[in-house]
Amino acid sequence: MIKTIGLGKRCADKTRDQAQQYHIDHHAPFGKRVAQPLGMLRYVGYYPQSATTMAGDAIDIPWDFIVPEYFTDEFFNNIEQWRENDPDGREITIDEARFCDRGAGVIMVCDDNEIVPDSGRDGVNIFFGARRAEGLEPRDYHEKHRTVIAPWAKRVYGEMLLDYRAYYVREAYNLEQGLMPEAPYDAMVQARFDPAVMGDMAAWMARPDVIELLHEEAKFTDTGTLVSMVCRYQPYIL
Repeated sequence: MIKTIGLGKRCADKTRDQAQQYHIDHHAPFGKRVAQPLGMLRYVGYYPQSATTMAGDAIDIPWDFIVPEYFTDEFFNNIEQWRENDPDGREITIDEARFCDRGAGVIMVCDDNEIVPDSGRDGVNIFFGARRAEGLEPRDYHEKHRTVIAPWAKRVYGEMLLDYRAYYVREAYNLEQGLMPEAPYDAMVQARFDPAVMGDMAAWMARPDVIELLHEEAKFTDTGTLVSMVCRYQPYIL
């Protein structure tokens, strides 16, 4: 199985809301219908609504779409031929340009780490984009997150975590230019929090155990570039 995350930005003639709604109403249902029988195994959409730094300062939203997708090896390895030669595949590419800037689109191939299985409960969905601290190799950063940060965060947040999954990026491709020399992020981490946490996040962030966790995370993460995005969530294939 090949696991990916797509990152996209809206096209110039649509607002963020218009582009996201087009993906929800048109592109995703079409993609599900034509790709699921061929080997698309998972397809979910996250639609960023706001973004902040690790310190909580508001910043411009870097992406309009975050789309985790899983494929069979056979389908993924032949997906470019499908896009070029199959009528549905060609239409997928044409339709992408109706709502997103393909030149800015990125597909990242990842290993995933399911830390807290999806409870199915509604909550506040947040996607974090993280880069490794200077001096670390990506694989070392991934291992630190997998063995240190992820279980620590699970322990600290406990029942407040309704879903918690990390994606460790191995390589990235621009939709038009192909293989990128470096991925936008070394890891993307998705968490769904019980709304009660988000209602008093300041109090949570002031807790000694949370402060200790963030201090430890800063040893491995470039905190100056870390971005937190609150997202609208829509599943298509689970």
